[in-house]
Amino acid sequence: MRRRLLLVLLPLLTALLAALEVPLAQTYGDRLTQDLFLKRSTDVERFAALADPILRSDSGHNTLQAELRTYTGLLPGVTVTVFDNDGGVWVTSPGRPSAGALAARDDSLAELDVNSPKTAWPWRKTPMIVGETIGKRVPIGAVVLEAPTASVRERVGRRIAVLAGGGVAVLLMTSALCALPLSRWLLRPVHDLNAAAGRLAAGDLGARASERGGPPELRGLARVFNQMADNLVAALERQRAFVDDASHELRNPLATLRLRMEALAGKVDGSGERDLRLALDESDRLAHTVKRLLELARAEATAAEQIDVDIVTLTTARLDAWRPALEAAGNELRFDAPTHAAARCSSQAVEYALDVVLDNACTFARGAPVDLTITARAGCVEVVVRDHGPGLTAVEVARVGERFWRSPRHRAVAGTGLGLATARALLKDSGAAMHVASAAPGLQIRLRLAPSSGALADTSAWRQDADQAGTSRSPSAG
Repeated sequence: MRRRLLLVLLPLLTALLAALEVPLAQTYGDRLTQDLFLKRSTDVERFAALADPILRSDSGHNTLQAELRTYTGLLPGVTVTVFDNDGGVWVTSPGRPSAGALAARDDSLAELDVNSPKTAWPWRKTPMIVGETIGKRVPIGAVVLEAPTASVRERVGRRIAVLAGGGVAVLLMTSALCALPLSRWLLRPVHDLNAAAGRLAAGDLGARASERGGPPELRGLARVFNQMADNLVAALERQRAFVDDASHELRNPLATLRLRMEALAGKVDGSGERDLRLALDESDRLAHTVKRLLELARAEATAAEQIDVDIVTLTTARLDAWRPALEAAGNELRFDAPTHAAARCSSQAVEYALDVVLDNACTFARGAPVDLTITARAGCVEVVVRDHGPGLTAVEVARVGERFWRSPRHRAVAGTGLGLATARALLKDSGAAMHVASAAPGLQIRLRLAPSSGALADTSAWRQDADQAGTSRSPSAG
């Protein structure tokens, strides 16, 4: 943005300097051209006065010729021609007249004004032509002088170069002393606001923009941003308070209710006993749903702490915890990972996501192999879990990620449809991404994590996925 601002300021300064320097160059060129013209006009008038009696008496031709040769010898490049009343060349030195001189002859004989020289710019190489009529009352001839303007053009060119160099120096000094400080003054609040917005988006709820410095409009924008951040923090605090209150207000009555229903186990018989058992199952299901909802609310209300984590060590620990359940479900676990793969993320978010994914494999892919692969790629760390179970259809995969959504084929299986939705919220807050795809057979769930802070790899790949995580579908099958 600073470059764009300078691109606006510098052309304006250039136009201002041009508006000042062009008239100066014009005035200087006009003055030098006029000085040369006055000198040559004086010479032409002298030659006209000298040629008048000679033309009238038709004698003294050699005297006039010698005078012209002496004059043109002192001024190299100058040509003087004396024409008679019929326009014929009477005397010339040192060469024949040009087309411009002939045109000036006709104007002079017609007593027209030819004394209007054009400014001798460096790029205008035509000679200066000065004409004068011979004869005060009745024209009897004309004197035409052609003078080169090289010396004037050279001096005007040097002056233009000096003005251009001074203009460039003024531009550089103005840029260093005015334009750059002005752009910094204008853009510093914008940079501060952008940095504060980035920290706030990354989970730093204490990030605020500076309200000092810069134009009043930008200071007002920073003030409004800080008010918005304060309102956001207050809303999150209210949500956290609600989560804490709800966790106590819902869990305790549910636990008490279940204890009271269990106390009725020995007091009912027949169909009442069956109904009691179903009520206990429903209370367990309600308690599980409340737990998942509270986990999801906490995930969305709490900023995850991102640290450097060895994903291989973390995953190995979770596999050790889940190995008995996988063996009990008949799942053959196949684990492939390097010795070390560091990522920057929330370890709790990754652990929770692995727990949910492995729980889904035990529940929906019983008896099928489960492949877990960790790969340290350029710019990211990938954790891929693929089961070889029945999987989901393409239509069902498109709906994966909706809260409470479950495949119609899994209605009879225990679950709430919130597990992977919660995992998605936790991973998104950690700057990671989760993707699901049909593996034919089974499902493939891929976690893409940011590289560790000390990694030298390019981070553009995982950042693009993390930015898209809020809009793309994430798996939530159980």
